[in-house]
Amino acid sequence: MSLLLLLGLLTACSSSDQIEQQSRTAASAAQTVSMALDAWVAGAAPFRYTADTLQSAGKTLADAEAQIRSTGTAEPAEQAALVVAVKDLSAAVARAEAGLQVGNRTELQNARQDLQAATRSLAAAYAKYFAPKP
Repeated sequence: MSLLLLLGLLTACSSSDQIEQQSRTAASAAQTVSMALDAWVAGAAPFRYTADTLQSAGKTLADAEAQIRSTGTAEPAEQAALVVAVKDLSAAVARAEAGLQVGNRTELQNARQDLQAATRSLAAAYAKYFAPKP
C-alpha cells in the first residue's frame, strides 16, 4: 500500500514539474518574440531572422500547450487556465507573423499588446496553479 502511495506522490510531483517547465518555456518564448519584434521595428533585426524566430516560438508554444494539456493533474481548472494562456500566446504570435509578412506595423503593435496580455494571464494562471493549497 505504501508503495502505491509513493508512486502516486512521485507522479504528482512529476506532473507539477512538467507543468512548471512548460509554463516557463512558454514565458521564455513570449519574451523572445517580444524582443524580436522590438528589434525588427527598430530596424536592428532582418526580416528573415524575425520571421524564423516567430515561427520557432510558435512551434515551441504549440508544444508547450500540448504538454500542459496532456499532463495529469489534481488541479484541472488551474491547468485549463494555463492552457488558455499559452493558446493566447500562440494566437498573438500568429498575429505577429501575419503582420510581419505584410509589413503592417499596426498589426505588429496589436499582436505585441495581445502578447503582453497573454503573458500576464500566463503569470496569473501560473501563480494560481502553484499557490499553496489549504
